[in-house]
Amino acid sequence: MNEADIEKSIKADETNGYVIGIDTFSVVKNVEIIGLFGGKTSKKGEFAANIENIGGMKFYKFTANGPNGNTYNSYIVKKSESSDFVTFPSGSAKFKSVAFDVFENDATLKEYIEKGKYKADDIPSILKIYKYRKLFKNGQKIDYNSSFDETNNKDEVAYYSKIESIQDSVFHLTHFFNNNLKIYDGDFTSFYPHNKQGDFKFYFPNGEVRRKISFDNNKPKSGIEYFENGKVHRVYQILEQGSLVYREVYGDSNVNLLDNKCTGSEEYTDPISEKKITYEYENKKLKTAYFVDENGEKVYQLCENNAEIRKFNSLQKAVKEELKFPSESLQKNVHGFVLVKCIVEPSGLVSELKIIKGLDEACNKATLDFLSRFKTESYWNPGKVDGKEVKQEIVIPIDFSIVNAAIYRNNYYNFWWQNNMMMQQQMMMQQQNNMMRSAGFR
Repeated sequence: MNEADIEKSIKADETNGYVIGIDTFSVVKNVEIIGLFGGKTSKKGEFAANIENIGGMKFYKFTANGPNGNTYNSYIVKKSESSDFVTFPSGSAKFKSVAFDVFENDATLKEYIEKGKYKADDIPSILKIYKYRKLFKNGQKIDYNSSFDETNNKDEVAYYSKIESIQDSVFHLTHFFNNNLKIYDGDFTSFYPHNKQGDFKFYFPNGEVRRKISFDNNKPKSGIEYFENGKVHRVYQILEQGSLVYREVYGDSNVNLLDNKCTGSEEYTDPISEKKITYEYENKKLKTAYFVDENGEKVYQLCENNAEIRKFNSLQKAVKEELKFPSESLQKNVHGFVLVKCIVEPSGLVSELKIIKGLDEACNKATLDFLSRFKTESYWNPGKVDGKEVKQEIVIPIDFSIVNAAIYRNNYYNFWWQNNMMMQQQMMMQQQNNMMRSAGFR
């Protein structure tokens, strides 16, 4: 056995910190740690996750393990280099006392703490609000990398957002690509976890509204899609399980193409794929969607019986054993989804593989190398229309996370990702980059 293969333990007192994936840890000492039986003061060094550094104040999270697999979080602050580590207490009165001292220059936040809106467990949310208020006051923006993690590294900025306004605890944010093109905007009532409220507008590269989705307590309720000229295209409701109920579908002539039973069809050139697609609606639902390829054959994106994996367990096992996270990508903290477009033939074999949203070169290559087995071995039951096998275009998401790489879900038909805000904005970024390259911009 090589020395590199031997599992080693690192004591907190033996190091100044370490990194797991995108999380950075430091050593905290002489802090109160909240656990199953209340608080105790730890005299030794303890690893704690760095969660924020705001105006010289450093905030940490320490996780203690309890019986039966329970975990207990303690949030810690160090107001300056010369000050001691202080734990936010769990008791209401003690928590208010510490929180008032830490957030003394934010009157609104102190008011909410006084009213009992926030407690010790809400520290991550409090910190986001505190941080974003300071950014707003100073006219600063929030930078994100390609995986939409906040970053302070200017070399990896792919997106950014501006806080347009703050009304009580409601923040209106506008998100942009790093080339200053607007992606979407809307109101957030919480940042940890994110909570969207009201209308969120998504934009075409020309600045026109592409889609408007209405949220109620972070749940999407309804949507309107628009043509690039600003006219309404589709109007729908969004059910609890995420499926869409179409009320109106308009063509170029601004005439509703659905009858009184909400049944009808349209031909539309999709701005992302740039294909002319026929959509067929029946009783308020999208029944089928297809385009005609260069050989004159119909290729379905959605059909009566969508293509599905018939060797799912075998494929999942192969993912774990063979799809390795490239070490060079891991070292650069590259993570996220690779989206791969495939054509599943009536035979169950795949005739093409194309990355439509990638990560770095190494992750993209690892994905294509792994999925190439679809071309020679039939893993798929093909899609069917009227009982006959058909060609179907599908989109497979491969998740490269810091912990492991795995196929994300077994819903592979072409529309599963279209209601995902993150996937949509990344797909639109790919489209915008392609348009700018074709126009001669770099």
